[in-house]
Amino acid sequence: MLFEYWGRGLLVAAVISAIAGLLVGFGYVLYLIAGICLIVSLLCLVIGRRVFKEGA
Repeated sequence: MLFEYWGRGLLVAAVISAIAGLLVGFGYVLYLIAGICLIVSLLCLVIGRRVFKEGA
């Protein structure tokens, strides 16, 4: 359950960083942050679902 909360939070952070990168003309760092947040959020969601399935 905790991993799913982290995953959702990081997914929101990825979207916000990507939008900020679009608004800022030179937002390459924000795109990098968005990519990292997206990858980590997907990993957290996958881990959370596997742990939840094993625990049930």
